[in-house]
Amino acid sequence: MSRPHRILVVEDEPVMRQLNTKMLTDAGYHVDVAEDGAVAWDTLQQKSYDLLVTDNNMPKVSGVELIEKVRAAGLALPVIMATGQPPIEELTRRPHLQPVATLLKPYTAMEFLGTVKNVLCAALFMVILLLSLPAAGHAQDSTDQPSAMTVAVRGKCECSEDGITFTNVDRNHIFEQGATIRTGENARLDLFFRRTGTTVRLQPGTEIKLEKMTLTMKNGLPVVYTLLDLRTGRIFTVVRSKVADNTMEIRNAAGRSVVEGSGIGRYIITADGTHVAAIGSVIPIKLIRENGVTIITAGQQFAPKNGKMLPVNADIWVKDYIQLDELQAIIDQTVSK
Repeated sequence: MSRPHRILVVEDEPVMRQLNTKMLTDAGYHVDVAEDGAVAWDTLQQKSYDLLVTDNNMPKVSGVELIEKVRAAGLALPVIMATGQPPIEELTRRPHLQPVATLLKPYTAMEFLGTVKNVLCAALFMVILLLSLPAAGHAQDSTDQPSAMTVAVRGKCECSEDGITFTNVDRNHIFEQGATIRTGENARLDLFFRRTGTTVRLQPGTEIKLEKMTLTMKNGLPVVYTLLDLRTGRIFTVVRSKVADNTMEIRNAAGRSVVEGSGIGRYIITADGTHVAAIGSVIPIKLIRENGVTIITAGQQFAPKNGKMLPVNADIWVKDYIQLDELQAIIDQTVSK
């Protein structure tokens, strides 16, 4: 059983401090409290936490000043600001101090606990991503280069860094931006994009290029943009994004297929432009073509020849759905390691 999340509540108003603590404790969280920002900062230097919930208008050290100390110390700690007067002007001047979420008093228990749950889910992926970043002192450009790793290889699969010279690919091979990957006639390969919780399965006779993989920080969370150039064949992909601004884009003959937002998405995409959004997909595919934009939602299939949208026939796609289930299991196994 995993340990309960540790949360530090910073609130100078005794009644509000007690209320927040009770709501979190009743929900199963481990909670410590601090009556102002100064005490909170001393506590943060002695203990580690998964989340900081802080008011802003407090004596000695305000909420914004506390966030500034947290950021300056390099602590990978998400912050929720729960306050009656959000410091909009101050945060506009210093956007790097923007908390992950803001709650305006008075708020309901549902609003409070829902925000805490959502931020902690996103923070799980944030910790995984930050732990995989190069240590301080390495080339700064390398932090902008997320990578993908092969978690399964079946048959003859090859890769190239320059697009000319190809070598065999084995399990646990790390790919960076610019790599080209192709599978043989009876081969397939599974890629795991560690920074986004995404798996991509290359079917036999498929070639893709990892055109672009970049990382930026937004509101204290790492945001990843991935562009894949699908040249031949077809891919299955399962996206399980916890960060709303993560974006995966797949270029093929039909145009640009964009998946953005948080949630789970399961897709089948071919190089000639066929798109299937499997039943259960929360995130739709946005297909951008010369003549407009088409939104493909769960249970829909887009046919490139006539540009029609059709319902997915489960009987026809049953074998492919089984592969999508396998890919989703790979995400669960890989992230839990």
